[in-house]
Amino acid sequence: MRAVWDNWQNGTPLDVKGPHYNINLMVPLFNPGPIEHPHIPIQIAAVNSVMCQVAGEVADGIRPHPVCTPSYIEQVMMPAVRAGAAKTGRKPSRRDWRLVREVFVADTDEEAWKLSTGDMMGRMMGEYFLPLLGHFGFKDYLKHAPDVPDSDVTVEYCARRNWIVGSPKTVTEKIEQIYREVGGFGVLCVFGFDYKHKPEAWRHSLDLLKNEVMPRLKHLGAEFEKAGVAAISIEDQISPKRCPAAAAVTGKLTDVRELMA
Repeated sequence: MRAVWDNWQNGTPLDVKGPHYNINLMVPLFNPGPIEHPHIPIQIAAVNSVMCQVAGEVADGIRPHPVCTPSYIEQVMMPAVRAGAAKTGRKPSRRDWRLVREVFVADTDEEAWKLSTGDMMGRMMGEYFLPLLGHFGFKDYLKHAPDVPDSDVTVEYCARRNWIVGSPKTVTEKIEQIYREVGGFGVLCVFGFDYKHKPEAWRHSLDLLKNEVMPRLKHLGAEFEKAGVAAISIEDQISPKRCPAAAAVTGKLTDVRELMA
């Protein structure tokens, strides 16, 4: 991939010889030419230890799946990333971690609960995702303890244990708790949901996240920078063209220090 990008950006001849395929030709029709910001980080979405090792070995960052609990990240994923990085003499940084979470912020805890578990977030989890995970035996990833029976892993369980849902104060506390449990991370990616029937609720959630939650997390950057750990910023996995609030988040906020400027 990087060889192809180098060809597009600098005209470097392609000469990639690998165990599975070779690349030595770039058709002009497929060459978009150079771009203004060519250094694009390659991040790997991962759950199992093998993909985490690959991320540590060759990638510019890692995105744990939302099902990955803080304990799983610390006990399984991070050691695997370190092992992969050691193969190529790299030193993994928490700044390169993009933590994906289901987030919904409202003016009160009660309203946030109703708009998340009682609306599209709850529907997606209850009607699709939990049955899917159960079919493949993957509900264990969502459990806070191994002895929790599958039948207890419900929408409400996930909302209480894994989601970041509540008022700005509650969401701030939950983000900080997760941040400390995993040892810091670079970016919080907001899992997108289809609130086409209530776009104002989803936009308000993003607005609260940007304008009320993030300022309350400013101290994390100061504390963890002293320890060489990432400051937190936020992203939203929604097209900015479809949601102005998402555009404000993805287009403007790259670091908590920038947000506070």
